[in-house]
Amino acid sequence: MSKIHSAWLFMCKHKYLLTVLLIVLIVGVVDEDSFLNRHPRRVRIDNLRKEIANYKQQYNEADRKIRDLENNPKAVEKIARERYHMKRANEDVFVFVGEQEEGNEEPAETDEE
Repeated sequence: MSKIHSAWLFMCKHKYLLTVLLIVLIVGVVDEDSFLNRHPRRVRIDNLRKEIANYKQQYNEADRKIRDLENNPKAVEKIARERYHMKRANEDVFVFVGEQEEGNEEPAETDEE
């Protein structure tokens, strides 16, 4: 009985300290927004911010290309020639397909005039 009585006296004497420790324990470990859960969330937020920066960079690059295509006819011609194998009326176009690209691309048609 004396052990229980001495523990009760200790708890009554230090009730504010024990209450603060209990609240810190609940907030720090058990709670949904605990310190243990904050670290993985902070890492995820950092990864998402990096991903956002990457998408912004891709957006800016695509926007620059679109503006270039709208304002520069030579850029349109360059893409038409390289990507779509288009040609002028007095030209012949020869497309060489590498070994890796053979299965991926269809052979381009060449018109000779």
